Amino acid sequence: MTDFHEKRAAERFAVSPHVDCAFASPVLEDFGKIKIKNISSTGVGLIVTEPVATGMLLVIKLVNSDKKFTKTMLVRVVHATPQASGTYLVGGTLDTPLTYEELCALVM
Repeated sequence: MTDFHEKRAAERFAVSPHVDCAFASPVLEDFGKIKIKNISSTGVGLIVTEPVATGMLLVIKLVNSDKKFTKTMLVRVVHATPQASGTYLVGGTLDTPLTYEELCALVM
């Protein structure tokens, strides 16, 4: 029998019988680093190099290294407008709004 050593950083616990996973989906494609044009507590404007469909769900990771801030968010695409530069301006709504403190960490 092999000697098993726990490698997890934190102990895991069983959930109550009423807990479900409401949604799970693979991330199919990585666009790489994209530019954030603007942001509010409920939405974000992105500049991307690939076309995306209205209604598509994107996972984005917001980072401000100066403030040691990172947050992974879900964004529902509302529009994807082609730009003269060959890029696309994508507007989307955040699945969960940013708090005032989180928004400040990104804009100040």
